[in-house]
Amino acid sequence: MRIAIVCSYYPWPPSVGGVETIVRNVSTELAKRGHEVHVITAPFDVTTGKQVSDYGVEERDGVIVHKLKPGKVKIGYARLLKGLKETIEKIKPEIVHEHNLHPHLFQLAGWRSELRYKLVAELHHPAVNLDFFVQKILLPFTAYLMKRISSNIDVFLAHTNLEKSWLISKDVREDAIEVIRPPLIPSRLFLYGVKAASDSPSRLLYVGRIVPKKGLHVLIKALSLVNNVGNIELAIAGPVEEKYLRKLQNLVAELKLEIHVEFKGRITEKEKVGLMSACSVFVCPTLADYHPIVLVEAQALGAPVISTKVGAIPEIVLHGKTGLLIEPNNERELAKAIDALLEDESLRRRFSLNARKFAENFVLERHVDKLEALYHEVLNHK
Repeated sequence: MRIAIVCSYYPWPPSVGGVETIVRNVSTELAKRGHEVHVITAPFDVTTGKQVSDYGVEERDGVIVHKLKPGKVKIGYARLLKGLKETIEKIKPEIVHEHNLHPHLFQLAGWRSELRYKLVAELHHPAVNLDFFVQKILLPFTAYLMKRISSNIDVFLAHTNLEKSWLISKDVREDAIEVIRPPLIPSRLFLYGVKAASDSPSRLLYVGRIVPKKGLHVLIKALSLVNNVGNIELAIAGPVEEKYLRKLQNLVAELKLEIHVEFKGRITEKEKVGLMSACSVFVCPTLADYHPIVLVEAQALGAPVISTKVGAIPEIVLHGKTGLLIEPNNERELAKAIDALLEDESLRRRFSLNARKFAENFVLERHVDKLEALYHEVLNHK
């Protein structure tokens, strides 16, 4: 099949986020299976908004990446992509797979009959993951427009039952919705062994974008409240929003935690796997999210996790079995959860083994099997 995947950002050039990671993993797996895969994107970083690569066409891991100029108008993370129609006309895809409730969804729906492709829309449940006030204001209007064009979308690909219910509430036909569960992790993660117990300091880890909605200020405050903080190290890794990073650094200094907290900045995939494999507990104190892929990656690598009861996180972390879930923005509850895991080695071990087994439900290859079947079904539907 010839497939065009449209996403405003992509991890190559290096834009790191949950949506971008899913797009990369699926694209490369589809290419490995012999499909002609094109990703149409902009060479900008989702966290900083800065351009990180040249415009043009490049190939990596078998995926052809078209890096277009964005339009001047930007609403939250949403961007128009200049030359999108011309690029689609040149590729002549059988399937166009669109990500996010961004302007290009409405463009692609409008061109579908003229350019003769089937359209798959994967929205990543926009209602649970709004970072900007303007997005919250515009969401009802955008959802109304989505309903108006829904007949031009062959299938909506939902990640969870939570998202499916939201789409139905927006009057999308239930028979036009298919649930295929991400986040997606490569099976190679299961080749790594589970961390053995040791007398080394307890290592807490956060990996992800360093932005306010991720709640890292709550984590740092919680660290100051835990028992035996002198034996704890916290590593925070990922692309940073500079203003928020300075706030976190000031908070660390104010709480006298400098020797316990390390900001590692952006890291490679290899470094991420190494940190997750070695940590005692993986912590994601997010205040607003859908289903952070790092939580599944950490579980696959045998790390017990602590996160919050937001979005669909309760669907990807089993409270009391693979980790602990707490209320968001509550440093005291977070501190108690950290103490509970760090002070009970047998509990950590049990969570670790359960987590690896549970994470097998999110293996990339199984997801792409289902996605290929969905593509064929859509193409064969007249």
